[in-house]
Amino acid sequence: MDTLISIQTFWKILLFIHFAPAVALLAAVTLQTAAILMPARQAAGNFISRFSPVPAASYATMIAVLYLPQALMGAWIYVKYRTYVRIPMEGFRHWWTVGSFEFKEHVVTMGLALLPAYWYFWQQPLSEEHANARKWVTVFLAFSVWYSFFVGHVANDFRGVGS
Repeated sequence: MDTLISIQTFWKILLFIHFAPAVALLAAVTLQTAAILMPARQAAGNFISRFSPVPAASYATMIAVLYLPQALMGAWIYVKYRTYVRIPMEGFRHWWTVGSFEFKEHVVTMGLALLPAYWYFWQQPLSEEHANARKWVTVFLAFSVWYSFFVGHVANDFRGVGS
């Protein structure tokens, strides 16, 4: 049976497709978290201090829309990792890498579980009574995205999905 592309090429393309929206998700969640943790000063004297960031609420839809498909695509790629990458990692006794990836699974799942609450807390008009919950759910999602990004790259650099 003839195929258009090799299996290795398919997995490399899929991994790149997983990577590109991950960068957009990283940017959005980082900017939103920065806007929450370091609100802009209103009366400022110089250009940097007067620079008005995008309101934090404007990132909520993009983060929710990107997080879910990224988690689902990661789950699909995970099957390949589990059979072709994790087994050699265990053979080489890379326990920290295996363990950090196992923890990544849990962190991403907790982020998925918090996604409806995240979406609810960022709905307009923003309620002041939910400001603290909104802040910490966003901080956790930022941690989830950054941790997943780094750990995924470490696991991929070990053997690569296309190997």
